[in-house]
Amino acid sequence: MLAIEVELLTNRYAATAHNDRGRAEWPPHPARFFSALVAALHEHDPVDAGEREALLWLEGQPPPSLDVDINVTEDVGRRSVLDVYVPVNDVVMSFKKVKGVEKLNASDPLSTGIPRTKQARSFPIVVPNRSCFAFIWSNDPPGTLRSALDELCKRVTRLGHSSSLVRCAIVDRPITPTLVPDENGDLVLRTVGPNQLARLEAEFVRHQGIENRVLPAIPKRYGRLKSTPREPIAVEGIFSNDWVVFERVGGARPLSSRGTDLSRALRDALFEQHGSKVLPASLSGHRQDGSATDQPHVAFVALPFVGHEHADASVQGCAIVIPRGLVGPDREALLRLVAAWERDRAIDADGTMELAGAGLPAVCFKRVELPAKSTLRPATWCKPAHRFVTATPIALDRNPGNLRSNQHGTAHKASIEAQRYVADACERVGLLRPISVEVSLAPLLPGTQPVHAFLPWPGRPGRTARMRVHADITFAEKVAGPVLLGAGRFFGLGLCLPISEEGSR
Repeated sequence: MLAIEVELLTNRYAATAHNDRGRAEWPPHPARFFSALVAALHEHDPVDAGEREALLWLEGQPPPSLDVDINVTEDVGRRSVLDVYVPVNDVVMSFKKVKGVEKLNASDPLSTGIPRTKQARSFPIVVPNRSCFAFIWSNDPPGTLRSALDELCKRVTRLGHSSSLVRCAIVDRPITPTLVPDENGDLVLRTVGPNQLARLEAEFVRHQGIENRVLPAIPKRYGRLKSTPREPIAVEGIFSNDWVVFERVGGARPLSSRGTDLSRALRDALFEQHGSKVLPASLSGHRQDGSATDQPHVAFVALPFVGHEHADASVQGCAIVIPRGLVGPDREALLRLVAAWERDRAIDADGTMELAGAGLPAVCFKRVELPAKSTLRPATWCKPAHRFVTATPIALDRNPGNLRSNQHGTAHKASIEAQRYVADACERVGLLRPISVEVSLAPLLPGTQPVHAFLPWPGRPGRTARMRVHADITFAEKVAGPVLLGAGRFFGLGLCLPISEEGSR
């Protein structure tokens, strides 16, 4: 048996599906991995004969099985993305000899001053629950070829998009596959066959890394290994992992206690693009008569740096969190508003936007498709877990009583009531009723601010301020985030961080 393990160093896989440019490929196709090995082969000039022989052996093997996260579905683990416009790649410079003198080819835009155009690109990604997967072949290569394959694996640094960094290595431990070749399987992956190496080399001679190309491949059906148990699907609430994320890139550096001001500023700036027209209730949160809707609608959430030993509660960005099931015209309307806002209000060519709340200095944000910071990744907040702890306090729907009183057990009684209201809040957003809730006025995560640091909610004239608490919540079954609870959930209050079994984020 030959098993090659691939580790996603950024915990995400960025590769466009070959038959749908708006979706990410998952699982990684064997033909794509073979192409990565071929690219590693040609990093050396001339190519190593032993490494080339190893690839010829590999292309002659039956299609491999895969050990991969098979719980990535249409809704779990995938990121929906917007088109972005990027400059096209420069044409490769070429030289030609004219009467013995080398001259730059005049068709090159660098020499002619032709302006670079922009082209629509999308960057769909998958964030699986585990960062390692493996390709498994039933036969074991001869010793010299195995060593050559191992050297090739060491030189593979990415799979798919250049942001999809990987580590590859041959492993000796036994690995049980989750997907196997199956004529009746419901999944079609691209695999390789004899002459794949020669076809790839011939294709490169044609396109030279510039023109469009199609990956040579043989489609093969795959299915689950019959003995592979299905992992229980985590319970999902009303909010999805479909986010539009903005990273803070300049201006003021607010803490999470001012996050609701930023959330309101983001909502107001975005909806101003719509003018006086009535927005769908799924976006505005209000019916046509102005009353609050009871249907799920988008949330505007400031994302603070918490849960790490060096966390400081600073807002690293904002997200528009789309409710689960928002599709069709309403979702398209939201994305059009985002695009119009970026087009009309950007303060520079990079698409930087400026937001300012009441009494809050201006903060600069820019939309990002593949956030580098963990705090800005939906996977950080959405991964399934039994336990969640508040990053921002929950504004309770009812007043539980005085949590600070030491007289006649008042604080204890109020705490019991607050725990019940938090449990009610979980059910209100479609989650399970927790088996355990602990409440506190003090921070429960590193970097989190105490309750008293946050402004009263809702902070509107004539509106009674809500009691707010931090909470440590445990569910009997795994729950998929994001978990946003309480009266201020649509503006980022009650944002909870999933805690792994080891107690870390």
